[in-house]
Amino acid sequence: MIFEGGSRLWSLESADPAVVEEIVRSTGISRTTAHVLASRGFKTGAAAVRLLNPGVGSLPDAHLLPDVDRVVERVGRALDTGERIVVHGHDDADGVTAAVIMVDVLLGLGATVEAYIPDRRTEGHGLNRVELDGFAARGVTLILTVDSCVSDREDIAYGNSLGIDTIVTDHHEIPPELPQAVAIVNAKLPGIDYPYRHLAGVGVAWRVSELLLERLSGRSRGDGTVWCSSAWDDEALALVAIGSIADRVPLTGDNRDMVVDGLKAVARSERPGLKALLAETGLAGGEVTHDDVREFLGPIFGRVSDGKGGNAAYDLLVADYEEAEKIARELALDRKKWQQSAAAAWKKVKVLAEKDLSLVLMVETDIPIAVMGAVASRLAEQSGRPVIVIRRKNGDATAEARGPAGYNIVEAFQSMSELFLNYGGHPRAAGFSILSANIPLFRERMLEYVAANPSVPVPRQIDAELGFAAITCSIAEEMNALGPFGQNWSRPVLLARGVTDDVAVAARQAGIRFSTPVPRMKQPVNLIYRLRQSDGIAFVSILGPIVAREGDSGDVRKGNMLAGDGR
Repeated sequence: MIFEGGSRLWSLESADPAVVEEIVRSTGISRTTAHVLASRGFKTGAAAVRLLNPGVGSLPDAHLLPDVDRVVERVGRALDTGERIVVHGHDDADGVTAAVIMVDVLLGLGATVEAYIPDRRTEGHGLNRVELDGFAARGVTLILTVDSCVSDREDIAYGNSLGIDTIVTDHHEIPPELPQAVAIVNAKLPGIDYPYRHLAGVGVAWRVSELLLERLSGRSRGDGTVWCSSAWDDEALALVAIGSIADRVPLTGDNRDMVVDGLKAVARSERPGLKALLAETGLAGGEVTHDDVREFLGPIFGRVSDGKGGNAAYDLLVADYEEAEKIARELALDRKKWQQSAAAAWKKVKVLAEKDLSLVLMVETDIPIAVMGAVASRLAEQSGRPVIVIRRKNGDATAEARGPAGYNIVEAFQSMSELFLNYGGHPRAAGFSILSANIPLFRERMLEYVAANPSVPVPRQIDAELGFAAITCSIAEEMNALGPFGQNWSRPVLLARGVTDDVAVAARQAGIRFSTPVPRMKQPVNLIYRLRQSDGIAFVSILGPIVAREGDSGDVRKGNMLAGDGR
């Protein structure tokens, strides 16, 4: 059933009663919470039990990932012959944490290895020929990418011509034609046996690194100065949690298992860089939550490469404590400056965007590259259209693209891939580099694509019905237990039908607390809300009134959203 509230559509779908009953029998939770899980696609009691008892012990066999045998064989050969290896990262929290994990493991196995994390502001996305020429000049014969390069067909071919092999580990969307790499480890590849598709780049890197340690265990693990020790899993999982949350991968399945264990590991980490970062952000000494990582830790890692392969966030994570304290202070200061720059950029771009009424919003601007992604995300959220923010410099241009829910911006780029120097990303968040001379043709092609493939509003989900009179602390506690909440796994949205002022008063008298204002209701109103429990009290957060759509006439009344965005 479709409802409308404010400017958003909402969908309430029925759940299979047999599935609901199986989940209740398997878990002991209420039918309301079981309905939430069934409406979110859970089909068995066993799946619900795994959700409620997350942890890496439930992860599928990493050997099911594609090409991992080739990775082990090629890395083993590099260790045998003393080859020089580069771990090629990506300048965000996902890419930096993945690079640290992979370098730690290779160092622990006795490899000659260095990290190279390109600066998107000056080097674009992925590999480039200048980097590759430099690697060849230094005698590098193997590149192992993390969080990048599944679309870098031409650059990997150029590396091959220089005698450099490439192993790609990535999680971005699969291009129509894959590069000629030694191995490509990506859970999104078609026809593979690995059952979960949405790992972050750092999740892929960690799973590969575990296999390298398992299969090459006869190698020396160094002198204890790297994090390949009895605490390896904890220290690596702490980084997996940070990278996964910051990259906004779905907080479901394997990601949920890794993030739950990883968040516990963040708080007890002995890595000097993490300890310094926790102290600098005021998070030391307590539990570290998903929101803490999203708001305070993850953003610290954003785009702090130096254009020469170095990266301050990477340096932080491999430094001793004295040096880490200094870097953490500098990164925190840089973050404050970024926030000021982003606010100024938003004011500037908002004026330009208001003049563009086309199907796809394309803005050319000279705002700093470091804030382009944030500005594009905000524009996409507000406009409901695909958004592309472009910045030209010295004959080339860099762009950040964002799409509304349900729109795959990468598929659009794949249809015109010959226009780009390189590109890559996720369905709703991508980027590219392009010659400035190709921008007019890109604009034309992009408008044609969106006209033929328009953005269609995607209803947001109502998970179950629960009237205010049926709310209990026990059910509210069950809603808490479905956390942590994040991307693609939000706190459940519940529906209470026919609410009046008297019903709201009775709920208060029964001990329910409302954490957002309750609207005045002269007539019965359908309210959507979220429910949580704290210190033995059930809290209701009203999202707003909604009304059912009336047939196909299009004559729809609209309620007003009072709080939250419904995600």
